[in-house]
Amino acid sequence: MKEVQHLYQKALSLFRSGNLNQAVSQLEELLAIDPEFLDALETLGVLYAKVERLDEAIEMMKRLAKLSPNHVMAHTNLSRFYVEKGMILEAEQEQAEARRLSWKAELKTQQASRQAVQKLPEEEARDQEKEIQDRILRYQKVIELDPNDVLGYFSLGSAFLDAKRLQEARRAFEQAILVDPKHSPSYFSLGVALESLGEKKEAQRIYERGIQVADERGDMIPLKKMEARLKMLKSG
Repeated sequence: MKEVQHLYQKALSLFRSGNLNQAVSQLEELLAIDPEFLDALETLGVLYAKVERLDEAIEMMKRLAKLSPNHVMAHTNLSRFYVEKGMILEAEQEQAEARRLSWKAELKTQQASRQAVQKLPEEEARDQEKEIQDRILRYQKVIELDPNDVLGYFSLGSAFLDAKRLQEARRAFEQAILVDPKHSPSYFSLGVALESLGEKKEAQRIYERGIQVADERGDMIPLKKMEARLKMLKSG
């Protein structure tokens, strides 16, 4: 385990220094030792795409999706890679699956929050704080690998929101919208962050924009949620 972790960190270091082909070789060596190292599969798929080995990038993400069926980024990356190959139908299917998994994960988080007791025991509170911090670090790594990853920014913003780090959440959701102006869940979450910061007029403006986007795309869940928040703001 220590060996593969060392190889993975070395590959990331090579990538950050611009040595993409060496990073690819390092990850290929790692996966020969541990074919189910999920982070390495995802990273290698992204790097294959960066060095224009799209067919291998697609196969790597398919492996990742098979090993981890709820892995949102596997389907998000597949969608991007299919677009680059001009396979629009396949890209749309993968994008829809990524969206479905993203909302499934959010619903699970909401259900867990509702079931939690009002005051957590100290040990459980520490575990929850650690879990949020792990999520933050994980999504920061995703963005570092691909600065145009809308779901990376959205997930990072959601983790910051859970940690009550509201300004950082706001910046992450704003970046998500900058990367993909049609990502309706980011408008909703940005509005929530703005409300929490007391910027209700700006939140209202974001919800109005988000409702238009969600309506155009047929994203009914974020549409209904934003309509409800907007109605509440206007009535208040």
